[in-house]
Amino acid sequence: MNGKYSYKDIAKEDLLAAKEMLRAGLYNHTAMLCQQYTEKIFKECLVNNGTEEQDMLLLHIHKLARLSSRCGELLNISFTSQETAFFREITDCYLCTDYYPGENYIKLSEAEAAEIYDKTLLFQAKHEITLLSRNEF
Repeated sequence: MNGKYSYKDIAKEDLLAAKEMLRAGLYNHTAMLCQQYTEKIFKECLVNNGTEEQDMLLLHIHKLARLSSRCGELLNISFTSQETAFFREITDCYLCTDYYPGENYIKLSEAEAAEIYDKTLLFQAKHEITLLSRNEF
């Protein structure tokens, strides 16, 4: 095993895998990997810029709205209300497709998974470079 991987490295693999899952018709897995990509980009931001012990505790959560809020504070950036809604949507989707079998389980359609993937690509294009940078105060 190689211990040299960062959140950023794994995030990039997650996004590539999400594309393949969409092509393969595994729509829930597409959404889960999009959530994981986004989560890991935020966690890389925390590792690079976190200033408090509490920042490192955030590495153990999956809630993208909370992660995005702290990263926004650290880098002095704002996310739109649509982006914040998307963070909540894919967090809920992640939890309902991975952790909650039974009546709370959801099965995504191709269109829903494609929309999540497209929104993730928009997030990547707009924020990845900034979130992966180091804040030099």
